[in-house]
Amino acid sequence: MEMTLVGALESLPELPPTAVTKDGVVFDPRPDVWLLASLTKNRVVFEFDRLNNFSSEMRHKLKLAMIWKLENSSFSHARNQYERLVAFFHTQFAKRNAYSDTISLSDILSYRGNLTTTTEWKLGVLRILLTDMESMGLGIASAEALDYLRDSTIRGNVKGTSIRTRDNHKGAFGDIELLSIQSGLNDAYAKNLVRLDHFAMIWLFLGYGLRPIQVAALKESDLAIYEGDGGKFYALRIPRAKQSGEKVRGSFKVRYCSKQIGQLLEEVLSYNRRLREQSGLDGDDWPMFMSSERGILPGLRYHHTSSEIGTIVNDITGALTGLIANTRRFRITLGQRAVDDGKDKFIVAEMLDHSDTQNVKVYFEASPAMVLRLDRHLAMEMAPLAQAFAGVVVNTEAEALRGGERSSRIYDRTLIDNVADPLGTCGQMSFCGLSVPFACYTCRHFQPWLDGPHEAFMAALIADRNRMKDDDLSPKIYAIRDRTILAVAQVIQLCSAELEARKA
Repeated sequence: MEMTLVGALESLPELPPTAVTKDGVVFDPRPDVWLLASLTKNRVVFEFDRLNNFSSEMRHKLKLAMIWKLENSSFSHARNQYERLVAFFHTQFAKRNAYSDTISLSDILSYRGNLTTTTEWKLGVLRILLTDMESMGLGIASAEALDYLRDSTIRGNVKGTSIRTRDNHKGAFGDIELLSIQSGLNDAYAKNLVRLDHFAMIWLFLGYGLRPIQVAALKESDLAIYEGDGGKFYALRIPRAKQSGEKVRGSFKVRYCSKQIGQLLEEVLSYNRRLREQSGLDGDDWPMFMSSERGILPGLRYHHTSSEIGTIVNDITGALTGLIANTRRFRITLGQRAVDDGKDKFIVAEMLDHSDTQNVKVYFEASPAMVLRLDRHLAMEMAPLAQAFAGVVVNTEAEALRGGERSSRIYDRTLIDNVADPLGTCGQMSFCGLSVPFACYTCRHFQPWLDGPHEAFMAALIADRNRMKDDDLSPKIYAIRDRTILAVAQVIQLCSAELEARKA
């Protein structure tokens, strides 16, 4: 049995009957299991009974320390320290047959010996907790262990590697990938495959590179609408994140909001009102993106958590494009494209809502952007992956929507035989102001003909690209039609497959 240190426990402050996290969640800290919630995650459990080989005094001190941290620091910060302590316990204490009333130097050395250069940061987090507890008068580590931790140089968590190396899976999206996300998202929404609120949510990540916690904290009242002589103007008040000592929605940055995004968010507000009417919900102070769950966070009812936001974005973009598209990649993309466009560190820091320029230096350390060498062979290889073509191939003009209207024919006026040899048919019923035929192949209304001169059109596109590259024009200029080239290549493949099937 555990040797309970009655005298030691009596000398410690009693656990209060209630405690309140910085997010406003009230809980009873006296049991060994705490059920908590935050804007990052709906349900988080602190299980002190898992630390069963720690003495009652150690567990009591840990509870007192975690109460203070939950009340005075961000939930994520407190949870991270708790989880690192639990991991330390399981490697060093869980298999022991005796109770421990202190963490010794040998425990720290043994733990560090099992860490690598890339995981040593975990000891750094543990050091913060143990030294903070000592400063509170709640020490659970020996003097030798604390002296060692204070004097040690511990490697931090290596950050920014995916940015520096332009990692294809974790770093910034390439131009073609970004266009694939944008066009895939727009097309899916037009076909009612993506909900309005989810569509708008992803466009906020594309436009502002926000953190999920910022989107989770947004409220309808954060959209400012101004009526002027030129129509409506919009601004978006975005809650700041990772601000030391601040609560959720403690401070804001007001951002310019384009007309397209502003109108989209106005539609979201109308969508939300209809949902509330259907559900019989009254009141005001509603989230921009409503969850089906009320939640327990004061002032944040029906808000999604940041983990839910991340899942929505990852699942939709992944399903539409096949890309590994976590929310962090949208943020990295915004920062990296700004640097590639020549923005200085102060502008980039402001765009990413950093309080200083320290964390944006990594974008300037990134390896030079690679310029894709795009020829016919590579275009045909990449076409199935890019999925840039959005329309439908038709066998003949008669099968096409609006096939009976000669005005719906699409030509490439740069080709020699540009009048007698159309590329396809436009199925759009209204006026289109896009550049014909370059925008057509990535448009869902385009219906290329099976026998259209697609090979000649792709050859002309590639030749024009090579000309601009040879003239030393910026890659931003000559790569702008790369997605069109890939879409034409996909059409060529679809036509070839259909013709082969007819021969069989």
